[in-house]
Formats: sequence, structure tokens, C-alpha cells
Amino acid sequence: MDTTAQFVSDLNVARFVDQLQWQNDPATRAVLQRLLLEEVCKFGFNLDQLSMVDRQISEARERIRAQKNIIERLKIKGHDTTRAESLLGNLVGIQTIFEQHRRVILDSANRDSRHNSNLS
Repeated sequence: MDTTAQFVSDLNVARFVDQLQWQNDPATRAVLQRLLLEEVCKFGFNLDQLSMVDRQISEARERIRAQKNIIERLKIKGHDTTRAESLLGNLVGIQTIFEQHRRVILDSANRDSRHNSNLS
């Protein structure tokens, strides 16, 4: 895998994740989700991609944890949490995308290892 191409892809993933966090329009979110999936699938379903996906899942968990803390503080102070909860929903959606992609990578790796062992 070309290092420059991987770097550009990582930047694109970060950009799509950032946009998905704040986008509430369903049609725009659908386009961004499609673009994100295309970008993370660009280099195939291999174990090299697994570390990137694991990092994204970890970052998503941290963003979700932080957002839940913000919502809790807003509730305690009696503030409206509608927008904060909308953002939380977006963050959970992003995490779901990466978790699904992780499963696809692992399934692909398992198929490849079974295929290779059958060839032996």
C-alpha cells in the first residue's frame, strides 16, 4: 500500500467523520456515510486496515463518552439537551459504521485463512 495514498485516505476519513458529527440533514448524512464507507474500503479488507478501524472505534468511544458527560451536565443545569443528544446520535452512527467495517475485515481475514489452509 502506498504511504501517500494511505495518508490521503486517512485525512479523508477524518474529514468525513468530522462532517458526519455535525450534519443533521438525512440526505447529506447518507451521502457522507457512503463516501466514508467507500474511503475505508478503498484499500480492501485486510488486517492492515484493522488498526485504522480499531483507532477510529476507540476515538468514537471517547467522543461518545465525552458527549454523554456533556449531556449529563446540561441536564443537571436544566438546559435543553436536544442538540447535544442529536450529536450523540451522530457519534453513535459513526461508531456503528466502523464496527461494521471491522466485522467485514475480520470475516474477510477468516475466509482468507480458511481458503489458504484448504490449499495446503
